[in-house]
Amino acid sequence: MRRALAVVPAALLLGACSFGRLKPGLTKEGAAVAVSAPTVEEARRLAVTGALELFLPSDSPAAAKAAGDFGGRAAEFTGRARFKNGKGVVELRFAKFLAALDKEGLLRPAGFPSREPRVLLLVSEPQGILDLGVGPAADALRRGLSAYGMTAIDGRDQLNSFLAKGKDPAALAAGAARLGAEWMVVAAASASAELDPASRTWRGRATLVADQYAVEGAAPVGQTQSDASVLDTSSAAARGKALDQAGEDAAAKVAAEITRRRSGRSEGAVFVVGGSGLDSLKSLLAAVRGVEGVEGAHLGIWRGEEQSVVLRVFMAGLRIDGLAARLLRRHPSLTLMSVESESGRLAVELPGRGDE
Repeated sequence: MRRALAVVPAALLLGACSFGRLKPGLTKEGAAVAVSAPTVEEARRLAVTGALELFLPSDSPAAAKAAGDFGGRAAEFTGRARFKNGKGVVELRFAKFLAALDKEGLLRPAGFPSREPRVLLLVSEPQGILDLGVGPAADALRRGLSAYGMTAIDGRDQLNSFLAKGKDPAALAAGAARLGAEWMVVAAASASAELDPASRTWRGRATLVADQYAVEGAAPVGQTQSDASVLDTSSAAARGKALDQAGEDAAAKVAAEITRRRSGRSEGAVFVVGGSGLDSLKSLLAAVRGVEGVEGAHLGIWRGEEQSVVLRVFMAGLRIDGLAARLLRRHPSLTLMSVESESGRLAVELPGRGDE
């Protein structure tokens, strides 16, 4: 990434060279902002209130309340600062923004659960493939659900202390409830490997059959089957990789069912690269929030080393591919890079890449 992103009121942008190493743009803490103010305390307040639009719509009552609150506690939400003769660069600490806004319940729109879904995984895998009780299919399923914004708890991992007084769904669900899970996946994996004559390598095959339950009432919500086939020079590696692939495929199906049963409400991610500054990112956020079916959106992840960010989007009755189509109509200067419908991810490039 060649262009840095910066949060800067346009009239207050300063030459970065005047402030040594602290330059406007993304940092590990969040972003550095160039401001003009009579005092360093006022510079911090201006930087903080100017950045709130990245998390809340500027015309919302919540934004007005947060501006007064956060502005009065500006030192808490800022870090390094360089200030001289009424001009300065202030570093914003975005993790502090997110923690404070989430504590107040301002980041999630009404109707969206206050926490991500928790899913207990009980996956039986072939003997000889397990590593400390956790196999590749379960581990891939856990990682996959995490990518969909869900917390997966592996019941075979002894660190999770899963206990059940029986093996029937009711007993397992009771154990899942004690761990705070709302959903449960009981699955069995199988794997085999055979020599492939054409490639003279091993072809690993795996199948994962998963029964999915709502923990409340131990109610079954469906069964899925995922199959995978992988080539490798080692038979053990081929089986392990096939199980891993089957677990990833199952994660997409499990996540889709949970999302469907949550009344069509879902969370998506918009990966953003490029752009000439965080002013352009604010404009993009306004466009995302204006899409029909979007209930809210805010900055979720910032990557100072890559000069890129990820927006968190809350949608009702809208899929990520629909968001992509509507967003491009509202913001035609965007370049669509990719759409991952199953994982709810969208990548776009803002115009104006290049050295800043």
